[in-house]
Amino acid sequence: MIFLKESVYYQQVRYQLGRQKEMQPNQQTMLPEEHPLINLAPSIMVMPGTASHVFLDDHESSQKLLQVVRAGQFPYLFAVMSDPRVKESPDKFYKIGVIAEVLADIKDPVITLMGLFRAEMLHLKRIGGQGWGLWLTKVKKVEDENHDEYFIQANQHVMADMIRIRDLLVGFMIRARGEYKFDYRIMEAVVDEFENTDWGNKDAIDNYLWMTLSSIPDLLQNDKQPFLESTSLPERIELCIKKLKERLKLLEIQKQNISKDNRPTRRFRRVPVQDAKDQETDPDEFINGVHDDIKKRWEKFKVIRDFMNEDACDVVMEDLGKLKSFGSPQENTYEWSKYMRRVDFILGLPWKEETVQEGDITKVAQILDEDHYGLVHEKDSICDQVAPRLLNPNSKGSIICLVGPPGTGKTSLAKSMAKALNRKYIRMSLGGIRDEAQIRGHGITYIGAEPGEILKLMKRCGVKNPLFVIDEIDKLGHMSTSGDPSAAMLEVLDPEQNNSFKDHWVACGFDLSKVLFIATANQEDTIHPPALKDRMDVIRLHGYLEVEKVEIAKRHLIPRLMQDLGLAQNSVEVVWEEKLISKIIRGYTHEAGVRNIERTLAKILKKICRGYLKSKSEEKPVTKFEVTEQKVHEYLGPPKFVKDRARPTMIGEAIGLAWTPVGGDILYVQVEFYERIDGKKVLDLTGMQGDVMKESDKLALTRLRNILRETNPELADKLKNNAIHLHIPEGAVPKDGPSAGITILSALYSEVTGKLVKRNLAMTGEIDNKARVLPVGGIREKIVAAEGAGIEEIIMPKDNERNLHDVPKSVKDKLRFHFVETIDEVLTIAFPSRS
Repeated sequence: MIFLKESVYYQQVRYQLGRQKEMQPNQQTMLPEEHPLINLAPSIMVMPGTASHVFLDDHESSQKLLQVVRAGQFPYLFAVMSDPRVKESPDKFYKIGVIAEVLADIKDPVITLMGLFRAEMLHLKRIGGQGWGLWLTKVKKVEDENHDEYFIQANQHVMADMIRIRDLLVGFMIRARGEYKFDYRIMEAVVDEFENTDWGNKDAIDNYLWMTLSSIPDLLQNDKQPFLESTSLPERIELCIKKLKERLKLLEIQKQNISKDNRPTRRFRRVPVQDAKDQETDPDEFINGVHDDIKKRWEKFKVIRDFMNEDACDVVMEDLGKLKSFGSPQENTYEWSKYMRRVDFILGLPWKEETVQEGDITKVAQILDEDHYGLVHEKDSICDQVAPRLLNPNSKGSIICLVGPPGTGKTSLAKSMAKALNRKYIRMSLGGIRDEAQIRGHGITYIGAEPGEILKLMKRCGVKNPLFVIDEIDKLGHMSTSGDPSAAMLEVLDPEQNNSFKDHWVACGFDLSKVLFIATANQEDTIHPPALKDRMDVIRLHGYLEVEKVEIAKRHLIPRLMQDLGLAQNSVEVVWEEKLISKIIRGYTHEAGVRNIERTLAKILKKICRGYLKSKSEEKPVTKFEVTEQKVHEYLGPPKFVKDRARPTMIGEAIGLAWTPVGGDILYVQVEFYERIDGKKVLDLTGMQGDVMKESDKLALTRLRNILRETNPELADKLKNNAIHLHIPEGAVPKDGPSAGITILSALYSEVTGKLVKRNLAMTGEIDNKARVLPVGGIREKIVAAEGAGIEEIIMPKDNERNLHDVPKSVKDKLRFHFVETIDEVLTIAFPSRS
């Protein structure tokens, strides 16, 4: 038997990970067929990714091993432990061990081993004489199960568990320092290595686990072997956490024994786990002789611990134990403050408090109607989403995501839902968040560490079932050096995961399953990652029509402003000239929502506030003010936006329809032929056209050439012999998208034939290379803009006919629609005289 003694140096720890990175990917396949077996004593640990100095005794077999290693015959050894239950048999060796490299700096009687990877012993044979011979074995590398899917779905859990391991190591050092004798430097180096580890790499995580195990003092054979035999990385993570918790509990018992016996212990004494449970202090005796602050927290903990989960109870007990060991705040001010804050925070979370939810769906719909004008389809969709939660409050409902332009009422709809459902309202804006810790918190060991905003807001609201608005989710940052906030938000919003949301600072799970989450976004396509969007039911809010904006101003904005500015309290009456609000909306605002309308109306009412105060100071108070168009010009200046009605088109010109973030608009496509110069390009494009629109220009020209070649060769030659300048006015405004395809084709056809496009006709639709007309988006906004510009007829794709149900009947009744499937149909409608 070879008895070994271990000594791992602090300088080796930094070397270990670097040595692993230096290994070539195929190095393990180049190893010798057989390896000498080195039998480790129960106290020895050689693990993958760790370097160890081992001392060989004076036994002949030990010296023979040292001799062959020094001669360079075997650069790698198979390090394995014995099963103490089996004696004097080859079967006494465990089947799983570690292939270790013998490093060059051999000093008699020292062998320095660098653990490379786990291996399984296949065939064992003995060479040499009786009593001193060597064991040789063939081995097979132990492969882990495939956990790619695990990492994709639960990367945030892995990170949280590794932070937990790091925090347990720090806790162990704090509580053991000065009491027990072991090499703290090793554990400190492992903690420092945390910041240099790539947590998205499974091998890096595994290496950190092996280093962690190497740093824990006095682990015995039955502690280490399960780690080597496990083929599941998640299982090894759990084993590591479990083992550290056991060591911390044993450490606390040892400290209690020391204080009772009043004698120091030079070495960290091992106590079996079962003995630790038997020696656990009676909870009611815990507060004997402790500081009054700890007693207060203990009493509060006893009241609510039945509502807390097991992890939370463990963290509170652990932190209270640390506080007790500190003695008083004066002895360890920083550590005392840190752990006392965490105890207070956990005890302050709403573990049992919740509001009684309103169960009347009719009342919910009524409140939504009272608070918001229009949005009929949107409010109907919200009621559909809320109804299942009213039937079953414990159901895992999907997350509602309200998507729409700024000022369309997304946040105010959420407030109305909170009022209708009798839930508390809290809001968190994600705009610009790039650090995962802002959502999930920092580990408590960091200086200045704080819990994440999610649990901060939950603690502030005081109930576990609020309505929680996640604002601007489309502006959430992605993967960076500070983590991946979108992955953290995925755990918050996923009904399958949020029943145990883990904040790094709190270090325990908290149930968010009863929270009603409402997300808001301006654009749906910028919500990342796709898995996050997949967990939400999107309700799209379109921009308001002018008539809806007028009603919102009269019913909601003006009364609220009158109250906020103090006019209503002073009985001041404001009379608005007929149709003036509509003129203000058209001339001074340009938006899909009502935010600028409110701002503009506030400017007018502030002038009235000033006029009222002036009249009051002159002791001639005026309580009635009339707002006229002349007064508006005086208060606001000339109109900023002039929306002209569609003008008659000229030859080579057609009217298209466009969608913008603030609604719809009409646009003119203008074509002019000029003499073609050899070597110059055929098609000149101006008006800040985007790449997609430029492709539509080329496609329209190709289709027109084919049409004329078949129907009018003379015009085909004219098109061939001329260069084309295609311009879209308002050149400073970027334009893009495929929906102008039929408009461009019509303008080109008008120029080459010399015919005018039909009067007061607008069109929208994409074309393909087979002369088909394809559907486009933004139909509601485009139709409303066309009606407002005085358009009488609209050409649009046949497949967009279904989108008309979103358009108000009052608008549809003023227009005539032509639904087309081919380019030929477009030209027949746009040019009635076409033969």
